[in-house]
Amino acid sequence: MNPFEIIRPTVARDLEAPAAPVRLDPGDADAARRDPPYVLSDELATAINVALTLDQPLLVTGEPGCGKTTLAWAVARQLGTDVLPFHVKSTSTARDLFYTVDSLRRFHDASAGVDAARDASNYLAYQALGEAIRSERSLVVLIDEIDKAPRDFPNDLLNEIDRMEFQVPEVSPPLSFRQSVRHFVLVTSNSERRLPMPFLRRCVYAHVDFPTDEALRRIVALHVPEPSDAFVAVAVRRFLELRTVPGLVKRPATSELIGWVRVLQRMEVAEETLEAAKLGDMPAIHALVKMLDDLEAIRSKSR
Repeated sequence: MNPFEIIRPTVARDLEAPAAPVRLDPGDADAARRDPPYVLSDELATAINVALTLDQPLLVTGEPGCGKTTLAWAVARQLGTDVLPFHVKSTSTARDLFYTVDSLRRFHDASAGVDAARDASNYLAYQALGEAIRSERSLVVLIDEIDKAPRDFPNDLLNEIDRMEFQVPEVSPPLSFRQSVRHFVLVTSNSERRLPMPFLRRCVYAHVDFPTDEALRRIVALHVPEPSDAFVAVAVRRFLELRTVPGLVKRPATSELIGWVRVLQRMEVAEETLEAAKLGDMPAIHALVKMLDDLEAIRSKSR
């Protein structure tokens, strides 16, 4: 029996009356994401429900900045639970997803004659998936940007993700944990490299397509409610016009559109001014274009 409620797509009434925010621990670095506005499509909601039904991780791909990471908080809000994030680095190992042992601090303490250094458990810290497996409450676990990890990282997770259990052999006696409740695991990738087939076989897959004009207007209105519908429509149209310039190395993402509209509002840019500006001279274009080659290409087109 699936312990979660069925995830539903975002409809108009959700935009008018957003759900109550999920409460995270005080001081959490991701506290700003507690109640993220999110437009959840039918297709993405279906993929989430498939992953919940099969009790498999959901692998989500898409352009950087398209909302893959914040999807975890949107799902957690509907499930009435919290998110445990793990942001993958190029140095990450599979063990880091479960726990870490601060060996350097232990070595320093041992050199200083600190008694605590005799016990490795004093230097043990559980990480996202490890915390979830130890928890008696269903949680959302985010494994963010798995394609940044070393090559063996996904394959090293296969048994642990299948069984949702892990061991800590560094302490005496060794510790062993196995989940008592089911969790939802969300894995994101920018597709910078191909993931191993055995890992893909254990996942449900979804791709976040770049939003349509209409969806972008809904997203902007959800995040930046102050501007008029007409202003948002102009901003989205100019944004899409910029994205279609040939030869861009980095096309601006949805998150950058939201930031750009916020800046335009702070600058009190008029709708007519934004409409009339040349593409390469649009107000606060610096919020959208992050490379000199792209800026030159845009200004060359707008001459």
